[in-house]
Amino acid sequence: MSGGGFDLTGRTALVTGAGRSVGEGIARELAAAGARVAVNDLHAERAESVAGAIGDAGGRAVAAPFDVTDAAALADGLARIDRELGPVDILVNNAGVPEGQRTIPFVDSAENDWLRQIELNMLASMRVVHAVLPGQLERGWGRIVQISSGASSRGLAIGVSAYGAAKSGIEGLVRHVATEVGPSGVTVNALALGLMENVGQRASGHLESLIAEVPVRRLGLPAEVGGAAVWLCSSYGAFVTGQVIHLNGGSLNGR
Repeated sequence: MSGGGFDLTGRTALVTGAGRSVGEGIARELAAAGARVAVNDLHAERAESVAGAIGDAGGRAVAAPFDVTDAAALADGLARIDRELGPVDILVNNAGVPEGQRTIPFVDSAENDWLRQIELNMLASMRVVHAVLPGQLERGWGRIVQISSGASSRGLAIGVSAYGAAKSGIEGLVRHVATEVGPSGVTVNALALGLMENVGQRASGHLESLIAEVPVRRLGLPAEVGGAAVWLCSSYGAFVTGQVIHLNGGSLNGR
């Protein structure tokens, strides 16, 4: 486990959408820094696999499968996490890919396409923050990290308009909540990701041309996002709040 300013021993972290890819990388790095990690995913088998791998590596984790868009399931899930690991000190809102998501030009999209993105990428994130924030304020310490995307700040002709709009909205919440809770010991930030190694991007017909625009000429790694999250959640990140930090290999292309 880690030590010094990056040591998260004694902290409980919840990572949503942590059953694979970026979320898994975040969960693994937080655990390696000493945090107890609740691995959330919509699919129980994914959450259990990642929690098991963390345990095998010497960390402590529990699977926390529930749908973050379901308020009742969220309340039940948080109660279970509290019982098994303790109250949530660190929240990483990573869940952001609706089941069956498709990329489609806005002109060809339907209202249901918009609502799925808004429900998961904005409203669900707001709901989880709203649920864990009172306890963090009461304890005088907390870290909230919202995973966002470069699509929030740059227009992309790849059919992600509703996704980008939802991410723009949640970044606004980050700035306002960070300002409201500034003196409390709770920090609130966002990590806006560029192209990451995951199944969705690898299946995209746009991928090769987008990588060519990334100065480092590669995709980002889940562990790199996890490392950034550890920094924000550590004592070294305590002076950083209300920020949207871009992890994108020098590119403005969206996740």
